[in-house]
Amino acid sequence: MNPIRVVLIEDDLQWLSTMQTILNEEKDMELVGYGTTREEAVNLSKTIKDIDIFLVDINLTEANLDGIYAALDIKNKGTWKVIMLTCLNDRDVITKAFTAGAVNYILKKDVYRITEIIRTTHVGEFNPIETVLEDYRDLKYEQQLKDLTPTERLVFELVEEGLSRREIQKRLFKSDNTIKNQIRSILRKLSVSNVKSAITKVKSGGLK
Repeated sequence: MNPIRVVLIEDDLQWLSTMQTILNEEKDMELVGYGTTREEAVNLSKTIKDIDIFLVDINLTEANLDGIYAALDIKNKGTWKVIMLTCLNDRDVITKAFTAGAVNYILKKDVYRITEIIRTTHVGEFNPIETVLEDYRDLKYEQQLKDLTPTERLVFELVEEGLSRREIQKRLFKSDNTIKNQIRSILRKLSVSNVKSAITKVKSGGLK
């Protein structure tokens, strides 16, 4: 049986060392990579093959919760699952982590349970909690779009697909000025300044 392949994203070098020691003692686990920043998390997701679990610290730099955004960045880039590491037993913070795509979390004071949590998170083919979390993320996505008209919703979905304004114009048989005004209205309703920020805000369930 192949070992569970784990990537750790943690800026505390002592904690990195501790986790490496814990995982090295488990015959069915392997630490295949580690990083200390959100950017390194994304790079590792692209360069390491067959990752099973990402362990991501919620606070990577000075309590900025950027581990949550790291989880968001890698959410749909592979089949792995994300477990958040945290010292914060804060309901709002943990909810944000789940919104970003995490399926489990562990408080650092409970580090002795980390291998158990890795195993149960990895092997569960059907996890009702994950199903609830996916429904919750879908709800947060829809909440961001609730103020859009049906036509604006369609325009947003085409923008999200990557279509340019000209391509949307041709697809919907509308003038460039009409599409421009609809996009401007979408940005205003989402309280963002550009299309990229609009897509990120909706996909993140309002985290950004």
